[in-house]
Amino acid sequence: MRALPTLAALLASAALTVAAHDAPPEAFGAPPVSAAEGRANNAARPPWSAERAIAAFERGVDRSRLRETLRNLTAVAHIAGSDADRAQAEAIQAEWAAAGLPNTHIKTYFPLLNRPVSRSLTLLAPERFEATLREPAVDGDDTSRDEEVVPTFLGYSPSGNVTAELVYANFGSPADFAALAARGIDVRGKIVLVRYGSAFRGLKVRAAELVGAAAVLIYSDPAEDGFVRGPVYPDGPWRPPLAVQRGSIQYPTFYSGDPLTPFVAATENATRLPQSEAPSLPKIPALPISYGEAKPFLAALKGHGVAAHTIANEWQGGLDIEYWTGPAGKAHLFIDNEFAVKPIWNTMAVIEGASEPDRAVILGAHRDSWVFGSVDPSSATSVVIEVGRVLGKMYKRGWRPDRTIVIATWDGEEYGLIGSTEWVEDHVEILNKTAVAYVNLDQAITGDAFRASASPSLANLVRQATKGVRDPNSGQSIYKKWNRRAGVDTPEGRVPRVQPLGFGSDYVAFLQHVGVAAMDIRFVGDYGVYHSNYDSFNWMAKFGDPKWKYHEALTLTTGRVLLPLAHDRVLPIDFVPYVHELRTYAKDVAAALGGASMPVEWAGRLDASIDVFEKAARKLHKEADQLRRNDADEDDVVVDAVVGSGDGIDAGVSVLTVQGGSDDGLAGIVPQQHPKHPKHPKHPKHRADNNKLGFGERGFIDMAGIPGREWYRHVVYAPGEWSGYGAEMFPAIHEAIRRGDRPGAEKAVDAAASRIRRVAELLSA
Repeated sequence: MRALPTLAALLASAALTVAAHDAPPEAFGAPPVSAAEGRANNAARPPWSAERAIAAFERGVDRSRLRETLRNLTAVAHIAGSDADRAQAEAIQAEWAAAGLPNTHIKTYFPLLNRPVSRSLTLLAPERFEATLREPAVDGDDTSRDEEVVPTFLGYSPSGNVTAELVYANFGSPADFAALAARGIDVRGKIVLVRYGSAFRGLKVRAAELVGAAAVLIYSDPAEDGFVRGPVYPDGPWRPPLAVQRGSIQYPTFYSGDPLTPFVAATENATRLPQSEAPSLPKIPALPISYGEAKPFLAALKGHGVAAHTIANEWQGGLDIEYWTGPAGKAHLFIDNEFAVKPIWNTMAVIEGASEPDRAVILGAHRDSWVFGSVDPSSATSVVIEVGRVLGKMYKRGWRPDRTIVIATWDGEEYGLIGSTEWVEDHVEILNKTAVAYVNLDQAITGDAFRASASPSLANLVRQATKGVRDPNSGQSIYKKWNRRAGVDTPEGRVPRVQPLGFGSDYVAFLQHVGVAAMDIRFVGDYGVYHSNYDSFNWMAKFGDPKWKYHEALTLTTGRVLLPLAHDRVLPIDFVPYVHELRTYAKDVAAALGGASMPVEWAGRLDASIDVFEKAARKLHKEADQLRRNDADEDDVVVDAVVGSGDGIDAGVSVLTVQGGSDDGLAGIVPQQHPKHPKHPKHPKHRADNNKLGFGERGFIDMAGIPGREWYRHVVYAPGEWSGYGAEMFPAIHEAIRRGDRPGAEKAVDAAASRIRRVAELLSA
């Protein structure tokens, strides 16, 4: 292997070319590999198929270790940037290294974080009530005894001292504030009381800020996750009266990651925006409270303004009082939050691919939590730790993936997907040229119902993976149970619904900024202690997964996703499912255009591009399927016709060369012919088709971004401007339609149609 450039050298280069074997572990931030280690790692070994790797992996998964890992992770609060957070990062690195994982390291970034110094909330009139802002201890839950281990607060809320009347604004959406204004209710200068649900909490604060509110109180209504849903903790899984949902109120509208360093990594010496100029930071104070302590504030509004149910039935929440809008009463809110640039720590491991080290598959889950975080995030973190441990044991015994595997526990996710976003921004060039997929875990276990969200190109992979793992309760495959619960009819038959990816976890930067196909997988159920002191080991042991069977099932499913991506000769990626999704989204565009009295025929431009895309996707599907069948015939193994697993990878046939100067990052991608790899001289098309499959998602990236929020570059998917968590499809088009921008809507339609054709060209190259 020839000498390899470092990432820093790659980023400094004006014209970047990546050929086979140009992505060493150090390109992803790992310590440089010594010459002796390099020789040992790349010595000739018998090839490993995905089937053989999966069998070895599944033998190594240990349910008892998953349980103990979760116990250890939840033993202490580990908010981002804390000493406990760093100690966990170091402990994970040590465990992975001891297991045998190579190239383990900790990558440090320096984002802006805040911590509460003091806060108070008092109802002054019509009666006085002092909120405790505490979560009382629960019998049998040892970690709940420290009521102030992490005080109830909101990430990135500014400090404030406000005395004002109260107004109730339902979920705090722009439509809710418009409904108040239509009834003559003025929120300017008021403390607005809104409930969790419907949209990301930061967007509630942004909406209140834009209409002139002075401050925001956000409470968890029992209709969403409290006693209305069922028994509350510790008797059931739902939120008890004094539980509080902490969380970030960074505005995801504009970008994810560190508020002060958009587009660039938050390194120690990075150039930073002044805090007052960061568009993602709120300008008015906000505080989370429990529904038990929200009740007196809501009761103070009775008889003032309008009865909430007269606006819409959904405005009436689950408390046993009549909800009114106000304005009425008077409250005093005081918040003193301290802001500082602080270090956070991503724990990483890089397993260099034996055949295609310049192609990477990334697996990640965040590690930081608002308090103890049994579900969020430690159920996911424990699975990723176990995957790393088992792969380390396999590595010690001679296993090597054909493609490079990167494993991460991200830090700072709770504040705004910081650890993953900064790492992506730090490695954007090398990821653009090497990453074929990102697999994300978060809030992994709250019940027994499997759910997947993914790029459509990965939908069939996750479906296939679930066919090989038994559901612990039913004994059926996860796939069969999932399809029965969430099946949808498609041109390819009835299959389980795979949801689109919006905002809310660490896949965002990979998919929506760089264009790396991504997925998020989990088991869901009744869960009412989100971001509270009661998201604890005890909650998981009683309600979430008492026998840890679903932790084990998700670990096995993760292996069946990750290892085919790392081993199959033909990548288990398929763009045909994209066709059905794009056609559905195009119909939605047509309906939106018609509703706004804009030309519906503009949507026909999308339809025409989708027709071209469909031909290219089906042609590539047919080629890839034939390659898989040929491999199966040669190797005498059985593979699935759509996303089957092969027996290795043909690594030296063709590569994509990326050159600088392109306005879209794709103009320089051209096929390059290379001698046949001696390992598989009969397979000249594998590498070429794999480049199309692995990099096709990049074609949806428009480097100009969405107008007004240019960090988001994917023309098909982005977080909704006013929903946050939920994905919006063809976001630039719908945003232009909503603001009545006729030229902007037509321009966005043309841009999306162009990108769809660009992907078709790439798939057909």
